[in-house]
Amino acid sequence: MKRLLLLAILVSSSAHAQDSWPELSGPYLGQPVPGSTPEVFAPNLVSLSGERELNAVFSPDGRIFMFSRSVDGVFKMFYSWRRGDGTWQDVRMAAPSKTYPGHSDVDMAFSPAGDWVYFISDRPLAGYSLERYNIWRSKVTSEGLVAPEPLGAHINGPGHELYPMLVADGSLYFSATRDDSIGRRDSYRAQFTDGAFEAPVNLGPGVNSEVDEGDIYVSPDEDYLIHVSAGREDSLGGADLYVSFRQADGSWGDDIHMGHEINSSEIDYCPMVTPDGKYFFYTQGNDLMWVDAAIIESYRD
Repeated sequence: MKRLLLLAILVSSSAHAQDSWPELSGPYLGQPVPGSTPEVFAPNLVSLSGERELNAVFSPDGRIFMFSRSVDGVFKMFYSWRRGDGTWQDVRMAAPSKTYPGHSDVDMAFSPAGDWVYFISDRPLAGYSLERYNIWRSKVTSEGLVAPEPLGAHINGPGHELYPMLVADGSLYFSATRDDSIGRRDSYRAQFTDGAFEAPVNLGPGVNSEVDEGDIYVSPDEDYLIHVSAGREDSLGGADLYVSFRQADGSWGDDIHMGHEINSSEIDYCPMVTPDGKYFFYTQGNDLMWVDAAIIESYRD
């Protein structure tokens, strides 16, 4: 039922459909899967020449693919979904992104059950300036996706809140600048208890540093995380990806630069692993990249 409801919300939008879309079947939009070397995902279908795409996200059942694209200077959410016959619908803009044309919707994440879509937006929100990104979520109902609702003030503080990520127990990871931040922007965890998020807790110096951290992906069992940091001494470009593994005492180990295997002279960001754990997606420059997720374990001591 949840799968059908989630499809209902997405099929309601038909804007920005591809003019020419081939018949694609199979998982991952029918694309040949990569090995240990990163490849551009769905070139000329999703990753378009001269366009900027980011945020590769699959629903828990693998039937819906969402990503962001820059449109007239703002980010909008796009999607494709896999029909009952196994073929993928052409890419189109998701309905919530039509609400405020001059504002961005970006950094999507599905809840563990697939019944919520979390994202950030600078759409109008009482008490916040328009240039601020806050975390919103949209629930799937029998009528489709209801109007997005913001999270509470203990999550959406006075600054930007970026890149929400939900783990198996429903807890929320995100990045923000708070009074207890170690650097310019840190990553936080808000425990999900009795249907609500508790006060966010800083992830500490194993992950955060004196520079910017953000775009945090956390595995469902919270065994490892991958995030972005900008301005470190070992950086290869404008921002690089780092991985940290959970230690025996429950803390996060010092994060590890993912090297030339993943990082480049461009900005490397927006990490995400498919719900089946098989493929690691990220954005490099303006393109969506993917690689066999086995590469992540190669960084573990």
